[in-house]
Amino acid sequence: MTKNPPPTHRPQPFGPRFRLLGRGLVTATFLAVLFAAAPCAAQRTYRISYSPGAAIHAIAKERVQSAYERAGLAVEFVPMPHKRSLQSADEGSVDGEVGRIEGIEKNYPDLVRVPVKVIDLLACAYVLDRSPIRRYSPNLLNELKVCAVFGVQWAKDLLNCRTAEMVSDYDKLMAMLVEKRVDMVLGSALSVEAVLSKKGDWNKHVRRLNPPASCQPLYHYVHKNNARLVPLLEKALRELWAEGRWNTSPSP
Repeated sequence: MTKNPPPTHRPQPFGPRFRLLGRGLVTATFLAVLFAAAPCAAQRTYRISYSPGAAIHAIAKERVQSAYERAGLAVEFVPMPHKRSLQSADEGSVDGEVGRIEGIEKNYPDLVRVPVKVIDLLACAYVLDRSPIRRYSPNLLNELKVCAVFGVQWAKDLLNCRTAEMVSDYDKLMAMLVEKRVDMVLGSALSVEAVLSKKGDWNKHVRRLNPPASCQPLYHYVHKNNARLVPLLEKALRELWAEGRWNTSPSP
């Protein structure tokens, strides 16, 4: 009796196990690509407000930009009037403000300070050269008609509720003095001298009083929603100061 040959089982190149393994590899590859791309997708550009009419803000802007770049963060700067720059940062319509004195958060509680200075602010009083006044004293704030830039916290602190003329920028500030509409103005030395350098005749008629009215560091502030950036920017600023990028030591 002839025996039938046993049935031949051809191997299936894409059997159930193989297909399952293949689907798993495809899924794993897709997830790997997805997660690898996530940081790029999540990368954002932080918008920082500043006052282009203040020379000290122009310098602070360059330093803050260096800090963001060192921290691996993308940043762009949004020019605004001095007061509006601060308000916008506190409201969260921008991500931060380029530089203000310590304590500004008392009046703008949604701002968080990066605790390493960006630049030192030297604030001075200025009078016309023909003025008999030779030295600055806080008592002058009671005796003279004074002007300052609206939204400048250190000037507001010095005035301490005294009556004063307020203007929106440093060009208008110095015009008030040169045009003899006030007796004395308060301003950042960098910002005032930047205006005077543009106005040749003005420089001849204006004199800075000593001692300075105030000297204190400016700090970068971010909105509270960006508080996670503070340690990154603190580290970056400390490194930049330590490298001698700006020639002096950082404040604590």
